[in-house]
Amino acid sequence: MEGKQFHIRTLVVAGILALLLITFAGVLYQLQIVKGEDYRAASTVKIANVETVEAARGEIVDRYGRTLVSNRATYEITLNTSIMGKEAERNAILLELIHICQENDIVWTDTLPISKDAPFTYTSDSPLVYTDSEGEVQFNYLGALLAALPLGKDILPNHWEQEDLDAASSVADLGEGLTAEEVIAGLRQYFLIDESLSDADARALIGVLYEVNLRSQDIRKTAYVFAQDVTINAISAIKERSLIGVTVSATTVRQYSTTSAAHLLGRVGVIQAENWDKYKDKGYSMDDSVGIGGVEAAFEDYLRGESGTLIQELSTSGKVVSETWKVDTETGESLAPEPGDNVMLTLDLRLQEKVEEVLASTIENLKSEDTQGGAVVVQDVNDGSILAMASYPTFDLSTVYQNTEAYNAALNDPLKPFNNRATNGTYPPGSTFKPLVAIAALQEGLVTPEEKILDTGYLQLPEEDHYPYGDWHPQCWYYRQYRGTHGRENLADALRDSCNIYFFTIGHRLGIDRVEQYAYDFGLGQTTGLELGEAKGWVAGPETSEALGMEWYGGNLLNAVIGQDNNMVTPIQLTNYISTLVNGGKHYATHLLKTVKSSDYSSTVYEYEPKLLNTLDLDPENVEAVKLGMWEVANDPKSSSSAYFKDLPVEVGAKTGSAQVASNVEANALFVCFAPYDDPQIAISMVVERGASGGNLAQATAEIVDYYFSAENTTESVGTENTLLR
Repeated sequence: MEGKQFHIRTLVVAGILALLLITFAGVLYQLQIVKGEDYRAASTVKIANVETVEAARGEIVDRYGRTLVSNRATYEITLNTSIMGKEAERNAILLELIHICQENDIVWTDTLPISKDAPFTYTSDSPLVYTDSEGEVQFNYLGALLAALPLGKDILPNHWEQEDLDAASSVADLGEGLTAEEVIAGLRQYFLIDESLSDADARALIGVLYEVNLRSQDIRKTAYVFAQDVTINAISAIKERSLIGVTVSATTVRQYSTTSAAHLLGRVGVIQAENWDKYKDKGYSMDDSVGIGGVEAAFEDYLRGESGTLIQELSTSGKVVSETWKVDTETGESLAPEPGDNVMLTLDLRLQEKVEEVLASTIENLKSEDTQGGAVVVQDVNDGSILAMASYPTFDLSTVYQNTEAYNAALNDPLKPFNNRATNGTYPPGSTFKPLVAIAALQEGLVTPEEKILDTGYLQLPEEDHYPYGDWHPQCWYYRQYRGTHGRENLADALRDSCNIYFFTIGHRLGIDRVEQYAYDFGLGQTTGLELGEAKGWVAGPETSEALGMEWYGGNLLNAVIGQDNNMVTPIQLTNYISTLVNGGKHYATHLLKTVKSSDYSSTVYEYEPKLLNTLDLDPENVEAVKLGMWEVANDPKSSSSAYFKDLPVEVGAKTGSAQVASNVEANALFVCFAPYDDPQIAISMVVERGASGGNLAQATAEIVDYYFSAENTTESVGTENTLLR
């Protein structure tokens, strides 16, 4: 009996032990096999890393929804030096990354203003200090970094300290400072860079560490975007090496769907050091991309979007264990990136391309050594919107900023392709100023459309008891060139023939004060309201002469009324003044923004409303009288320009102009027009530097008018391309 009980107890104990072993084995299986990876990763988690993820920028489209600028998916490299270990380990990782990038032709961020190769030189005129808005000398970032380094005079023998800046009234007062070679030597020691490294490797490594420092004085707590638009080969090499603290992330870069409108669109780039304070106050991080110039900068607030906040768990090896979007504690919403809004411009892409083509071919066909560049602006006369705006020479936005050689070639080109001549080029308006003088004289009751004024070749003013301009009797261009005269001409004929004597006479009746006032009322001598930067130009008069350090004499009036003297206008001002004239006196602000759409185009965020800057109380009969003269320029057989406009689908009004800029070069050529004549919709101005005569531009502007109003190119034929966007 006892033996039997013992046997039972033995079996029970054995069963319990077996059950325990099975349970233990199950737990081990669960821990090691099923959740082994999770627990191993969790056991090695070192820190939670918080990253700001930049939102995709909004698209830029033309007035019919045709894409101008969009986004392309790509990759970027981000560094987190805080987990790279001590200085020697950090430097080794960064140097390995640099070599990978060099092997794969990857350009990384390096704004240290020192050449990449020895002998080292500065790449900036003032690499260490600058003069602030109050005229005081201040350290820039590199200067401040060097001043703060715990290095003695034996290493940085000529470095400036704050006391030196406080005592200096200008940068010149500081005298000789550190050489670029001394700066590299100092930073090489500060960053504990191995002495065995070559100058080139040391310089590259210093550049990276300078960027890290630029973002935070504590380099152990800094992550930043090292390189953008990285190739697949480079990504493979980086992942193969498993470099601690080096992360490859998906991102987007700008993609251009056209080579046109380069001067208008602008570009996207990193925040420049001198602009950091402005963007920091708006909540940007230093690695955020921002619009630089053009539409990208003007509408940054719409295009930017809202960055997201990503929380990463990193292992001790730097591997990302998990990623989650941060959650707003108040709303409970995920703080994922929100794409920017889409900006629709007033531009018509097809018209823009045509205008650029016509401008380039016109300048190239003139075949003059003096011809340098030019501009064209096409505007809707009834709301100020810009339909096309071209400047020549131009550049390719998709390549010029990605290629150092191409960028330097454009930057150093004497024809200045980066200059937007349409908004920043200032030119004497020449005879294109005469319609303004004509409407002013009509409005003031100083001439009638029918009054005929005798052109004898030079100014005499027989109506005056005493000729007020001494021995100076300025000549008509026709007399000077052909020794002939226009005889007696009324206003329309004088505009057609551009008779100087007629305009000298009515300009004399007006006087400079009234000429100036009308010029300002029509928007000359001031910015037009365009969202992009633009020059103000000048309106000739006593105050302008004084501002320019010149004397004003009574006779200056005569040059002023034919668009010379100190009159200087931009092509966009010229177009806007013609628009104001032919629409009956409504002076609108020019603009490129049509509407802003949400990121998915489902709703309208903002709709531009035309801005009326001022209204000129123009008598409609006076406007028609001036328009008639401009009609004769384009249609009267006596006009040399008429041959180019006779077969167009609409009638046109126009005015030629030429403006002498120097005695030994050809005059600038100018041409303005509007169409249709009986119901103006668009105004065009064209300027060609050293183009000799405005008549040389008649064919080009006629071609633009023909393109715009031809059946296959009208806005009606493309208006349904993207109904949602309208």
